[in-house]
Amino acid sequence: MSAAITIARPGIRLGPRPELILPADRDGLDDYFQRLLAHRLDPELRTLRKFRKRLKAINEAEKRFLAQDLVARNCAVLELRKSLAAQQLRRTDLVQAFALIRVAVEQCLGLRLHDEQMYAGWCLLAGNFIEMNTGEGKTVTAALPAIVMGMAGVPVHVISANDYLVTRDSAELEPVYRWFGLSMGLVLAEQDETRKRQGYACDISYCTHQQVVFDYLRDSQVLRHDRHGLAASLRDLLEEQPGVPVQRGLCFAIVDEADSVLIDDARTPLILSESSAGEALSMGEAAVALAIGRSLEENRQYLLKKDIRQARLTDAGLQQVRERTAQLSGSWQFERYRQERVCQALAALHLYRRDIDYLVQQDKVELIDQATGRPTPQRRLQHGLHRLLEVKERCSVSDESNPVSSLSYQRFFARYHRLCGMSGTVQEARVELHRIYGPRVLSIPSVRPSRRRMLPLQLAASRAQQLDLLLQQVHLLRSRGRAILVGTRTVRLSDEVSAMLGAHGIEHEVLNARQDSAEARVVAAAGRCAQVTVATNMAGRGTDIKPEPAVVEAGGLHVVNLEINDSRRVDRQLYGRAARQGQPGSCQDILCLDDEVLERESSALAMRLMKMATARGPETATALVSALVRRAQNRVENRHRQQRMAVAKGQTQLQRILAVGGRGE
Repeated sequence: MSAAITIARPGIRLGPRPELILPADRDGLDDYFQRLLAHRLDPELRTLRKFRKRLKAINEAEKRFLAQDLVARNCAVLELRKSLAAQQLRRTDLVQAFALIRVAVEQCLGLRLHDEQMYAGWCLLAGNFIEMNTGEGKTVTAALPAIVMGMAGVPVHVISANDYLVTRDSAELEPVYRWFGLSMGLVLAEQDETRKRQGYACDISYCTHQQVVFDYLRDSQVLRHDRHGLAASLRDLLEEQPGVPVQRGLCFAIVDEADSVLIDDARTPLILSESSAGEALSMGEAAVALAIGRSLEENRQYLLKKDIRQARLTDAGLQQVRERTAQLSGSWQFERYRQERVCQALAALHLYRRDIDYLVQQDKVELIDQATGRPTPQRRLQHGLHRLLEVKERCSVSDESNPVSSLSYQRFFARYHRLCGMSGTVQEARVELHRIYGPRVLSIPSVRPSRRRMLPLQLAASRAQQLDLLLQQVHLLRSRGRAILVGTRTVRLSDEVSAMLGAHGIEHEVLNARQDSAEARVVAAAGRCAQVTVATNMAGRGTDIKPEPAVVEAGGLHVVNLEINDSRRVDRQLYGRAARQGQPGSCQDILCLDDEVLERESSALAMRLMKMATARGPETATALVSALVRRAQNRVENRHRQQRMAVAKGQTQLQRILAVGGRGE
């Protein structure tokens, strides 16, 4: 980092809504070298040891501020805000700011920021991604760059993965922001346009990644004539008046759980749609397609591609569909239409499963985010597939929607003038993050050494045997007074575990997509003595389970993982619930051969070898299963990476094609 940080804020130079304009004709190699030059790493940020000189200056400034009375300290804050707002961010001002923030956090929250957090905050401010171990205080660390930029007059977006984290983090840090005279806004999906505009008008705005992109797309629709290009020039000649956007531009973003937001959720672009009244005929077509799909025989009349969730009719299947639709009129007489509709019906019947891919709640079909296990009521499957699921589950059929605009996360977040982020599991994605978004990934050392124990893998031949092993472990650990977190990938398995525990009289709490509104209560109770909590991946992102003193003395929280996750990063997030901040804790995988990911990603030969090894004894199969699990996760991660690359490439090509209209969205 140079002697000063260049900042972007609304004004005469960059306009009322600053954002980076990405050239549509820049190729991948040009883009890479552009990012490489723009994100040169200052030597003092490479390690905590090299940052010690800066820490020494911060500590000296902190001592001076602590010796001052309240009036003098408030004057120092006002002088600092004036200096930051007048020019680039100079190192001398940043030292003063970090020292004041450390004082404010201790006074408002009773916490003293560790040297590691100060280092992490400086790295974020310089525009990097950081990896901090779970429990090391990422939430409070984000306040360091947010306050500095807020005092400089830069609109700050603190972006989290879900509404729960947004609400929790903003409430925790609001007293610190008030200490500096900064306003803090909350932007949620259920708010109307006026409240969202008020939230974005604050110095620091908390929102989810989905919400900030959707609001950007809506603003883009309002301000279409402000875009560049021939069409924009024609609109300007007509003197059309712009609407009023809710956002103030894309100046500075801090992305919490950066790998979840920028990697896991980036496989599909976000699509802004307008509702259109559904017709009764559409419901009838869905019912007919589902009836035909149920009558077909797998492997003879249709084939399923489970990895990409597509169905394909064989020649025998095509003939069967022709015969079944011979007496139908209208669109069913068109070969391509009936083929596509029946293939969609087959996907809805066999590739989208209740309590795994979606929930049925309050007579509605809600998709489940596979990375977090949370319901996503705002998401809908396109091209009539969502309506097929609604008809399949006999739910109320909602209006169809017409796509208005779309934008990938890759292109959206690249438009921020300064982007940074943090996560406990970001190192595995460092190459892709740097290539697509620019910032580098830096590892932040832990304050205390980890005391987490990884117990050996236990393998079961069937789901029933797996649950028996879990039950034995729960009885043993509860008798010792330890808290237990049982992690599953799917809602369905979490319900099975809950039913098993209930049948044996074991009191427990469940946290999955059905109970997401009770998340704060369940997480708060999960660290109690002999407490059993069953959770999907919802408990793996951002949650802070605090064991009681008696639980810590007994050995801490124990985490059990029952299903193979799509990514090793998700496993690490779940394990990270235990042994936080140097406390004791343990974790263990109890897997079974019936696991869906293992069966889908392993060959028939590998599965046979695994079953033969298991028959000889679980110890014999453990090494083989561990290798196959890693291989299965690598296959899934590679496929997801290819999907993300395809999305990014597709959006770039779309922007080039639609350059006459300005932007691709």
